[in-house]
Amino acid sequence: MLNVKNIREKFNKSVFKNLNKENYMKIIKFLLNENCDYIENIISDYLDLFNFEYEEFVEKYNILNQKYNGEFLKLAKEDLELLEEFYY
Repeated sequence: MLNVKNIREKFNKSVFKNLNKENYMKIIKFLLNENCDYIENIISDYLDLFNFEYEEFVEKYNILNQKYNGEFLKLAKEDLELLEEFYY
């Protein structure tokens, strides 16, 4: 279960201010469709990823997934730091 207090302490207020609920939900649905079973971990450690516009998030995901031969989510599950590649 997500610990909202810990998440609030990790991130700047601007991350929360810039979150768009509709965009956030679209990204979650996308990750679910990609069979990501660690979305809570992503939210907890990389909430700012949800500030990317949905289309940009999907585009970056597809590039990373291709780079990692279709195994990006599997590899990121083992090492969440791979998610930092979204920022490049």
